[in-house]
Amino acid sequence: SFFFNETATTEIYTRSIVGSVRCVQETGLDLTWLLTRAYTPERFFDEIRGISEGASIPYKDFLRLSLFHEVQYVFDYVCLTFSFIMGSGSLVGAWGKATADGNGVFMRGYDWGMDNPMSKYPVIVVYHSTEEGSIPFADIGYIGIIGTITAINAKGLALGMKPWPAISTEGVKTRWAGKPWHFTLRDIAQFTYKMDDAVKSLKETIRTTSMHVGIMTNDSKTYKGIRYSAEKLSVYDDMNYPQSDEKHPLIAGVNYVDKTYQPSTDDCLGSLLKTNQGKINAEFMYKQLAPLHKSGDCQMIVFDMGKQDMYFAFNTFTPKTAAYNKPLYHMSFDKLFKELTAQHQLNLIELFLSLIHISEPTRPLYISYAVFCLKKKKH
Repeated sequence: SFFFNETATTEIYTRSIVGSVRCVQETGLDLTWLLTRAYTPERFFDEIRGISEGASIPYKDFLRLSLFHEVQYVFDYVCLTFSFIMGSGSLVGAWGKATADGNGVFMRGYDWGMDNPMSKYPVIVVYHSTEEGSIPFADIGYIGIIGTITAINAKGLALGMKPWPAISTEGVKTRWAGKPWHFTLRDIAQFTYKMDDAVKSLKETIRTTSMHVGIMTNDSKTYKGIRYSAEKLSVYDDMNYPQSDEKHPLIAGVNYVDKTYQPSTDDCLGSLLKTNQGKINAEFMYKQLAPLHKSGDCQMIVFDMGKQDMYFAFNTFTPKTAAYNKPLYHMSFDKLFKELTAQHQLNLIELFLSLIHISEPTRPLYISYAVFCLKKKKH
């Protein structure tokens, strides 16, 4: 509720490039809902409705907020844009002989602009859905946005995205009516763990947008870079990048897309990855690759797939610091994914809160900590 009142009503609605009035923006969001409604599973509306009721936010307002990620591609058709939706980013997957231990490592840098009001409110949500076929998964995103930009699930699938803008030189195609892309990626994280099934799901979806998607699975022990539009979908591995030249060389066991618009003239990622082929691990990605490429200003994520571990950081506003320059947090999803009942999760939370070890003498910024110590009551 605080997020919605502080962000949606005072910041987001005032940040369109064209300075259009709020009613025009709301009309665009309502139009997006009308065009995508028939293609969207009811579970998403149920979740939005439940959160809106719990936070005392009008359902229609929260529904609009949840469609901000999708609305860009409607406004592309009338040459309008919302500046803070035009995100970019990098996607890097390494596996097999390219990595230090043979396991998959996946870096996802999300460059959305540090002035973006949404990025003040990052959140990691672990879902344990009882819907048939569901896999426990974690969604790494922002409060108020239902859907996925980055995710990992309990069976070893991780994914992230990077926009492929309609203004690109290749004339990609979008369509008005279809399934919103962030709902599409959420369903892949929730219901698939095999690479072939994930790709099939994308192919069979009525797509609206143009997008780069990176998917890594433990089942296939590989990573695929996928580039799609409303009309076309292409799958790439380490031997068939959409761009392969001296600035973007083919590297065995590696697939990557840098943070710039594609095709890219930036040789940073390619040179770093080629030099470290065979030695790539999570630490290399978050200590060298992301900071040197300056990718992940809002969200910098590295998945160590063999361990179900995530290293992550989000940007700060005061002082303004990019995520790729922040000290990283480490989270292991192994226990969280295995706790399938509410009581088990409460027990796990109590276990986590019983002892918190803080040891960060090299942290460059001041930070406030809240430490909770719980004791079981003796009867």
